[in-house]
Amino acid sequence: MTRFCTTRRRAGGFSLIEVAIAVFVIVILLGSIFVPLTTQVEQRQVSDTEKTLNEVRDALTGFAVLNGYLPCPDTGTNGLENVNAASGQCATISGGVACGRLPHATLGLARSDVWGNRYTYCVNERFARRAPAAPFDLGSGGTDIRICTNQSCTTTLSTTAVLAVLSHGRNGYGATNLNTGAQNPASPSADEQENYDSDRDLVSRVHTAAGAGAGEFDDIVVWLPRYTLFNRMVAAGKLP
Repeated sequence: MTRFCTTRRRAGGFSLIEVAIAVFVIVILLGSIFVPLTTQVEQRQVSDTEKTLNEVRDALTGFAVLNGYLPCPDTGTNGLENVNAASGQCATISGGVACGRLPHATLGLARSDVWGNRYTYCVNERFARRAPAAPFDLGSGGTDIRICTNQSCTTTLSTTAVLAVLSHGRNGYGATNLNTGAQNPASPSADEQENYDSDRDLVSRVHTAAGAGAGEFDDIVVWLPRYTLFNRMVAAGKLP
């Protein structure tokens, strides 16, 4: 009788060990599916952000063609550029450069990147002047943005950028959070720190994960060389 009952229990269901093994196999299979999906989503977010930043650069160029000057950064939280009306210059200038958030409301653009953080925007303040100051022309100087490959800026990708816009990537270190208006935690990476310290140097390089020798880096940066802007302005009949 005992042998018969044992046989019936085994025939009628699975033992706990068999169930555990089945669950373990399912978890492994699901993990092998979800990890590539997560990677695909992240890659798509990066691609979408790169596309959006290129559109932002085009919008800034169009703004300059229309108005004769570039917008100043938003140094508050309302998405509008901050200008000293009395001087015709950006409200906050340091070392010839004005840095803050992208004035999305002034430009009529999206308020944040896909990770919910404001874009950082830096401009050669000479190119953002307007009346009563004299707008820029082909002979304008000022302090251009330097695009570097690392925090020490030993190698540069550009030394003649009149503006640069960047997303602080998925980790969002140093960015201004759209919902709270507060700055996110500081980055442990010197290269990412360089992208929110409000000076003329910004870093653009290959993305690396946390623990990499060069440090974590997932910022996405675009910039506009002054001669590209000049060409657009000349072609539109706005210069010289």
